[in-house]
Amino acid sequence: MKNRTMISGQAFEGRITVLRKREGIVHFRADDLKAHLVLHVLPLKTVGFSESSRSHTTDPALSKGDAVPMFFNFTFLTNPRLFCDMDLTCQALSHDLSRKDEHHARRWLFPKHADVAAVYHLDVNVDEIEEDEWVDTGLNDEQKLSVSSIALRHWPVPYLISGPPGTGKTRTIVEAVLQILRSQPNACILLCAPSNPATDILAQRLSAHLNPKEMFRLNDITRTFAEVPISLSQYCYIENDRYGLPPWETLMAYKVVVCSCADAMILNAARCTNKALARLQESVYNGLFPRATKKPTRPHWTHLLIDEAAQGLETELAIPISTMLTHQPIPDDEHGLEMDFKDASLLGSPELTLCSSLIVVGPIVSSEHALAGGLNVSLLERLFQRPLYAQSDFARSKMAANNYNYRSHPAILMTPSALFYNDTLEPCALDNGFVHWNGLANRHMPLKFVGHDTPEDCNDEVSLRLYFVLSSSNLELLRVNFFNLGDIDRIVETCQSLLSASTTAEPALQASQIGVIAPWREQVWRIRERLRKEKFGDVDVGTVEDYQGRESRVIILSCVRSNPRFLREDEEKGVGLVFERKRMNVAVTRAKELLVIIGNGKFLMRDPYWRSYLEFALRNKLYVGPQLDIAADASYISRLESVYMKTPGTEIDLDEDELTLRLAGDLAREVLKD
Repeated sequence: MKNRTMISGQAFEGRITVLRKREGIVHFRADDLKAHLVLHVLPLKTVGFSESSRSHTTDPALSKGDAVPMFFNFTFLTNPRLFCDMDLTCQALSHDLSRKDEHHARRWLFPKHADVAAVYHLDVNVDEIEEDEWVDTGLNDEQKLSVSSIALRHWPVPYLISGPPGTGKTRTIVEAVLQILRSQPNACILLCAPSNPATDILAQRLSAHLNPKEMFRLNDITRTFAEVPISLSQYCYIENDRYGLPPWETLMAYKVVVCSCADAMILNAARCTNKALARLQESVYNGLFPRATKKPTRPHWTHLLIDEAAQGLETELAIPISTMLTHQPIPDDEHGLEMDFKDASLLGSPELTLCSSLIVVGPIVSSEHALAGGLNVSLLERLFQRPLYAQSDFARSKMAANNYNYRSHPAILMTPSALFYNDTLEPCALDNGFVHWNGLANRHMPLKFVGHDTPEDCNDEVSLRLYFVLSSSNLELLRVNFFNLGDIDRIVETCQSLLSASTTAEPALQASQIGVIAPWREQVWRIRERLRKEKFGDVDVGTVEDYQGRESRVIILSCVRSNPRFLREDEEKGVGLVFERKRMNVAVTRAKELLVIIGNGKFLMRDPYWRSYLEFALRNKLYVGPQLDIAADASYISRLESVYMKTPGTEIDLDEDELTLRLAGDLAREVLKD
C-alpha cells in the first residue's frame, strides 16, 4: 500500500481481518500505518505531547468520525486459503483413488453400474415411514419416496435429487435429516451448502425440530455476528468474541453439524474426519487391549447431505466429502453380506446425498486451465452425465419428473416453465398470500415489467474509490463497478408504492418481505443506500448469487445493463443477466406472490430468452415503458398461460387479432409437443 502522491515513498503492509462481501466492507488492520499517521500526519489532541515521545506503540488520538486526510494505492493479494484447502483435499482424494483396494472415494466420484449391486434396506423395524411419523405432513409422494430412499436404505453411490426451483428440494432434505435421526439413533449428519445464506436456511428450518444440544451451526472465525441470523445464535459457539469450535466432547455429541462446504475444512484441520477419528479409536483400543481381536471401526459421520450442490465447484464439495471418507477399504464380499443393519454406521460406509436444481448459477471460472479441466461443471452435473444416472433412474429422485412448484403464483411460472423446463411446471403454492397492488398493469397477473431507457454508469474497475472511516482500527473499502440510476429510482418508487398500501395485502406486507435482486455489487450497494435514506432499510437487497436457494413474497429485479459496449465482456466472464440463461432463471423464480422486473427492454431484446419474456409481457399487457419494436408472435404460448387465461375471473380484454394469435399459439404448442 503506497502513498498516492509518492511523497513518503513508503509502503505499509496490512492484513484483512474481516471480509463482508455482500456489504462490500473490508476491515483492515495496519499497525505501521497507524503509527505513521500519528507521527507525521494527524494533529495531536493531547497538550504537551512532544515529537520525541511519539512511538510506534502509541494509540492514535482519533475520534470515531475522524477522516484520514490521505489517498493510497492499494494492492490486494488473493487470499490463497480456500485454494490451498481445495488443493490439499484433492491431493488426499487422489491418494484414495490411486489405492489398489476398492474405496468409497471412487464410488462417490466415479460411480459405475457394478457398484449398485448392494443397496441395503436398513433394519429399522419398518419398510416405509408411517403416516403419523412424517414431520412435514405436506410432502408429496415423490418427496416422500426420496426421503424414504435416503433414510431407510444404504446407497453405495451418491443419491441425487434434482428439480426446478420451488419444487421443495430443501424441504425434502430437511425431512430426510429428521427421518434419519428417527430411524437411525446412532447417526451423525454433516449438512452442507456452498454458500452461507443457503446453509443458514437449512439450519433455520431444522431449528424448529432440534435443540442446541442436538444441532451445531459451524461458522468460520472471520464471519461477523451481523451476518448470522439471530435465531441461530444459540446454535453457534462463540469464544473470545468470534466463532469457533466447541470442546471436543461437545462437538462429538452433536447429531447434526451444519456448515458451508468450505468451512468443513475446519473439521478437517481439527482432525475430526472419519479417517482421523477411526485411527484415534484404533490406537486407543489397541493400546488398552493389545491381545484382543481387532474390530472394524464405525464412522463417526454417517451421512453427508449437500443442498444447492450445483452452485459450488467440485473441488469445493470435495472438502466435506474428504471429511466423510473412511480409511478402511470396502470388503471384497460386501455384495454377499447378509446382516441386519440397525443403522448405516454399522456398515462402515457413510452415505452421500446431493441436491440442487441443474439450471442454477454455478461458480464463475475464468482460468483457461480450469475450464479445460472441467471445473466449470459441478459435481452434480458431472454425475448426472455418467452412464449410471443417465441411462437409468437408479439412485436418483423422481422429483424431476413431476415438477410441482410450491413457491410461486402461476403467472410467475409461465415463462420459466416454457423457456427452461419444457412447459412442465405445475403451480401448487396453496399457502401463499396475495399482494393487491394498484401498480399492476394487469390486475389478474402479479407480474410487471417496467421498461426505461436510462443508460447505466460505471467506474473503472482498475481504480478503486476508497472511503476511510477510522473506527476501531478498521478501514472500510468500497469497490465500484456498474450501476443504473434509472433502475434505482424505479425500485424506490415501487417499494414506496407497495409499502404505502401494505395493509391491502393478505397478510399485510412488510418491508422485510420484499427482496431486490441486481447482478452487480455496486447496484446492490447503491440500492441499499437509497432505501435506507427512505426508511426502507429492512428491504433485503442482494445479487443473484445471494438469492440462490431463497425466496420472498415480493421480488424486484434490476437488470442494470443498458449499453451493449460491455456485453461481450459480460459473456466472456459469465456475469450479468443477458445471454445468461441460468442466472436469468434463478432471478425470475425467487418471487412467491409478486414479481417486478425493471430494465431496458430494447437492450434485453438482444437475448432470445429475454425477447420471449418481453413477448409474454406484451401479450398479457404486463409491460409499461418505452415502446418496443417486437412483432406480435405466438409461435409458442406456454400451457400454463393458456390454462390460466381460460380460468374464470382471469380473462383480459383482447381484440380479434389477439384472440386469433392465442389460438394459433395453442395449436402450435400441441403440434410441437406431438
